Amino acid sequence: MRVAVIGAGPAGISASLVLVARSVHVTMLDEQQSAGGQIYRNLANVSVDQAQSLGSDYITGKSLLKQLEQAIDKKILTLFSRTSVWSVTEKKEVYWSIDGKSYCQKFDAIILATGSIERAMPIDGWTNPGVITAGAAQILIKTARYAPPSSVLIGSGPLFYLVACQMLEMGNPPKALLETQNNSDLFKAFIHLRPNLTSLLYLAKGLVMLAKLKFAGIKRIKAVSDVRIKSEDNVHIIEFSKARIKSQIEAETVLLHAGVHPNIQITQALGLKHDWSQENHCFEPRTDKFGRTSLNNILVAGDGIKILGADAAKISGNCAALALLVDNGFVNAKADLSRTYRAHQKYVQIHKFLDVLYAPKDWYSCPTNNIVICRCEEVTAGKIREAVKIGCLGPNQLKAYSRCGMGNCQGRYCGNIVVNLISEMVGQTPEETGYFRIRSPIKPVSLAEVANLETII
Repeated sequence: MRVAVIGAGPAGISASLVLVARSVHVTMLDEQQSAGGQIYRNLANVSVDQAQSLGSDYITGKSLLKQLEQAIDKKILTLFSRTSVWSVTEKKEVYWSIDGKSYCQKFDAIILATGSIERAMPIDGWTNPGVITAGAAQILIKTARYAPPSSVLIGSGPLFYLVACQMLEMGNPPKALLETQNNSDLFKAFIHLRPNLTSLLYLAKGLVMLAKLKFAGIKRIKAVSDVRIKSEDNVHIIEFSKARIKSQIEAETVLLHAGVHPNIQITQALGLKHDWSQENHCFEPRTDKFGRTSLNNILVAGDGIKILGADAAKISGNCAALALLVDNGFVNAKADLSRTYRAHQKYVQIHKFLDVLYAPKDWYSCPTNNIVICRCEEVTAGKIREAVKIGCLGPNQLKAYSRCGMGNCQGRYCGNIVVNLISEMVGQTPEETGYFRIRSPIKPVSLAEVANLETII
């Protein structure tokens, strides 16, 4: 059996290692220079001391990457890095490009471990130079050992505080954190908190980060809203409201973060069913509890299903691989599958608490008319609302009215915001509104690459 694993993050690596342990040949495809995904980005190229400075979750990836290297050396696993997967078909054909050449290979099974995408936070000034996401700042930290100086973070979520702590360790702590969550969010979230060892350890990790930031004297301003960024001469003036009182703060760099959501481009292109998650305010692919989809031998793992964190993603990858083995006659994998699933469930409850606590806010999920939503085609919220007024009923029609979602990202970043805007105006649920119809190629590919397509037997 030949299996393609798309994505070399925690879920993809874990799934691959389970498969090769049972003599299944795996082909891994990943767009980064080296394996690890966002969480373990560039880990293979940093010292132990440098890795430790970026947190305990980062350093734990060393063992996983070592096992992957051993599997590659034994030639039981093939890893293609720097690849752009631009089509996956129901027949389990995978098309990808690397170094200006395109390839196609048919597999017996596919595990999609494509991870997550940082949620767009469209506020006034978010397209200005020097305004980036917290995830982009983390890439700079992990790849270039550089933390943007004199930064202000705006938003909320676990990654929000992690990046702030990593910047602190780098010697360039943020000037301030402008946090969008409030006490009401905390009270609502506590209803969903079910204490167990996993959730208590998770909470303890978060409290340690907050204590570090407090001890370092970093200003935290909670319950901010109506944030605007005015940029002039490489200086950003951030205006915001708190309890109806307007304030402002200056920064050299502004970091935005409104959480993350599953990367659903491939699952949408395959025509799989997706459900709107009220907890995480996004579409998620419909799977069974092990990651199986409605298409035989095509499974999803990790944050590509639901955002549960790196540790849960590893276990999810194990579940998907074991389920695939069971479906293909590996009877000895059944007991491992049940045990692995029980371990995965321990992470679900804590994330219900986190999803409610850090839920996106209406003031940026349905922004004012002047705000650009689709950065690729420069489509504003006002243009989207005008299109709806004259008869546009969904994201796919919107393409004809405005080209929204037709740029290089193919709606990856604007999709959920578009769904929110249309749903609000029409008065229907996001599921009734639907999502962009995603077609191949899902990533930009040149005609020369397509013309020189090579089929791997």
